[in-house]
Amino acid sequence: MKSAQPWAALVVIGILLGATSCTYEDSTEDPTRAATTTAPSPKVLRIGTQDDAIGPTRGQIEEFARQVQARSHRTLVVDPVYRAGGDSGKGWDQVVARRVMGGDLEMAVVPARTWDTEGVLDFRALSAPFLVTSSAMIKEVVKPEHARGMLASLESAGVTGLALFPDGPRMLFSFTTPILTLADVKGMVVRAPLSDTTFAILAALGAIPVDLADQEFGDGVERGTVGGAESSMAYAQDLPTARNATGRAIATGNLVVHSKISTLVINNKARAALTGDEQRILQEAADSTREWASALLAPLSAEARKYCEGGGKVAMATEQELAAFRAALAPVYGVLEQDAETRELIGRLQDLAARTPADPAVRPCDYDTY
Repeated sequence: MKSAQPWAALVVIGILLGATSCTYEDSTEDPTRAATTTAPSPKVLRIGTQDDAIGPTRGQIEEFARQVQARSHRTLVVDPVYRAGGDSGKGWDQVVARRVMGGDLEMAVVPARTWDTEGVLDFRALSAPFLVTSSAMIKEVVKPEHARGMLASLESAGVTGLALFPDGPRMLFSFTTPILTLADVKGMVVRAPLSDTTFAILAALGAIPVDLADQEFGDGVERGTVGGAESSMAYAQDLPTARNATGRAIATGNLVVHSKISTLVINNKARAALTGDEQRILQEAADSTREWASALLAPLSAEARKYCEGGGKVAMATEQELAAFRAALAPVYGVLEQDAETRELIGRLQDLAARTPADPAVRPCDYDTY
């Protein structure tokens, strides 16, 4: 009898190896087998803001996104959309607010002052003149015990408020000579973000408030038709070239009319599409980001010093001049306090302000060189 051919043995071995290989690939029990199941794609939440690289908002959004990604183990991703209100139109913050209300954006960081044009009036107390004027007060009012009721009012706009984020004190900047008296601002066109409360404050001072797009704003300053801006030290470096010897806008350092505080919101339908754990992750990340941002908020005196070191100018009004500004703004309180809830919140904020230590005094710089 002839012996089996060598190739026949090889065929048998090959069949056995193939069977073994197939058995390994198909096994779901073998702990050494590499996973073949594709990981689910993360849920992406686009978060809009009108701000870009200038100011605190970008850092806050980046920190929030980092927190969400870490806490969710990358199953949730926050995707920033900067300049979400566009570059050429007016009411840019309102554009962002309407995009998130309508679901075009899942989330947004919207200044609290913006909501008064959208039918949400509960934040107006934050913009009441000469009330929230220091970094210490800003850190207090963004805490949940003060913010909770205001944030709840956003439900009527189709969004859920997760947190208030601190930004900074707002004051008047001049592109010619400093604003130290009511006469200095009377009839002056002042660029300001659209807000019924902000515009009422500026009008009560005798100014003409306008919400100009960037190009319009710069052109107006260059032509001399725009004399000032309502802004903050954090954004001052981005102001147009001034029409004075220094080329830098002059801030009235102790004329803080109110402060910018932002709302972090999520569209209600987008939130409903998340699991309970995912909603909890967003809230925890929002709370943690608020605390992180508050810890970074510098007093106005430090921001003013930085502005001066960068070539900016800071002037100071006298106590008598400040008293005249306060008297001119008294009627604004009369209007705000016609609403019972706003009146009650203003009273609570006034009590809080009386208990909150004052920030270090702002120092003028090169005020005689303009």
